[in-house]
Amino acid sequence: MMRFPSFPANAALILVASLIAGCGGSDDDTTSTTGDSASVDAVLPVGPAPSSDLDGVEEVGIGMGDMDPTTAPIEFDDKPAPIDAPNNAVSSRLDELEEQQDDLFEELQYKTRDLQDAMAAHVEEVAASLAALTARMEKAEAGINEANERLEALEKKITAVADQKARVASARAAARRDQPTAPFLLTGVESRGGIDYVGVTPRSATGLADIRFMAIGDQYQGWVLSGISERFATFKVRRETVTVPFSSSDPAP
Repeated sequence: MMRFPSFPANAALILVASLIAGCGGSDDDTTSTTGDSASVDAVLPVGPAPSSDLDGVEEVGIGMGDMDPTTAPIEFDDKPAPIDAPNNAVSSRLDELEEQQDDLFEELQYKTRDLQDAMAAHVEEVAASLAALTARMEKAEAGINEANERLEALEKKITAVADQKARVASARAAARRDQPTAPFLLTGVESRGGIDYVGVTPRSATGLADIRFMAIGDQYQGWVLSGISERFATFKVRRETVTVPFSSSDPAP
């Protein structure tokens, strides 16, 4: 709201009259001056102005320059906020956001570094476990290979023994089929004068009178006694050696 300096009403009228008189013309034009003065006198009331009012006007210092509304000071009841206030608030908020961003970035760097360290330690542990597992697998594989080799050697031995037993059994079976059967039975061994004798009886014998005693070197039906033991006696017949057990008609194994 614009405010102007206040002054008395009579003083304002006097100032307006003085302004009109000053703009009336030159000093030579008396007629115009007289007419103007008369017109001014007719319009304005004649009388002395109060000295107190004039003194007040002089003290206030009112003039034409002071009455220019373009240069008069303007006062407002409500003062608006400074124009820089929003900018300051935005700048402050931006500074806070930048600080928060820096803090978050620093925290992210710390967490990333911790995560990288943890991952590196975990990778080292996994690598160590893998190396230990690889070593154990290699050792187990070597043990398995050694066991397989031993098993193969044992299988070869078993196969060789089985083949040998089969050959021996086959040879014995062939020998049994080929060797002649003794035509007599051995009843036992009897010692006389430090010499052992074998009791021999024909398969067709019917009594004790048919028993014959043979010493080593004696011959019976082409069978020559060559040896005597506790369980059997050996005879040579047709360039072969035949074992005959006691009290049995079958040859000893």
